[in-house]
Amino acid sequence: MLWGVSGPVFLLDYVAGVAGALAIALSVRALVGWRPRGGPPSTVELAYLTDRAGLACQVGVATLRRAGTVHLGELATLSVDGTPPPGSAPLVRALHAALRRPQTWAAVLADPGVGRALRRLVGRLVRDGWLLTPAQRRRMALGTVPLFAVAVVGVTRLVDSAVEGREAGGPASVVGLLLCCLATVLGAWWLCEVPETGSAARRLLRRRRRAYAQLAPQQRPAWSERDTDELLTAMAVFGPRPLLAVDPRFAELVGVDPEHTRPREYAKTAR
Repeated sequence: MLWGVSGPVFLLDYVAGVAGALAIALSVRALVGWRPRGGPPSTVELAYLTDRAGLACQVGVATLRRAGTVHLGELATLSVDGTPPPGSAPLVRALHAALRRPQTWAAVLADPGVGRALRRLVGRLVRDGWLLTPAQRRRMALGTVPLFAVAVVGVTRLVDSAVEGREAGGPASVVGLLLCCLATVLGAWWLCEVPETGSAARRLLRRRRRAYAQLAPQQRPAWSERDTDELLTAMAVFGPRPLLAVDPRFAELVGVDPEHTRPREYAKTAR
């Protein structure tokens, strides 16, 4: 069946097969986690969806800093006085508790209470459908199987033609099929990298970035004229650069790297 057609015809059939398999893989990727089961995430939870625990903790401690609760100490330590702002997220309260005695940022992140708060935060995001369960991630990875299967068909034709001396078409057809097989394998391998966020979370991040486009770092907003809610929202959806602009010393103490402030999810949101 594989060799009953000429090289150009087989190549066209192969490309059509790749298109169908790619449509299956992308459909599975789009449908898994399509509908959230809970309400919209809070600012800290949105930061976790954007760039995981590091950004969520930075937004949480920035909440305390903007409330005048966190103070800078000697030897790169942080401390708090007073109480956390009313209605603070559990992670913010955990960060406040960890800073009741002066600590470095690394010690804060290693605090057991902060770790428990992060695990509960992740549990809520999974429960509400913003983060994928292990079963959903396996289902998404299995969506790439048709792509690998099509690649195997193409490689089988090339190998069998070379070993058995069969005619696989002219040089152009052979080279084209070889390149298509390579592209198929690479594409399938790339799609095997399953995101932690569901499609609902990726849609939410895209909507929030459009809604707050005026706060994007490339727009160079005047942060001194923005209130705390806008600053924290900008951090949650665009990364920690706003904090670096308004409070550089504090930002460096909580692990904001001036050279790497672009969240990973910028590149992954559309996938």
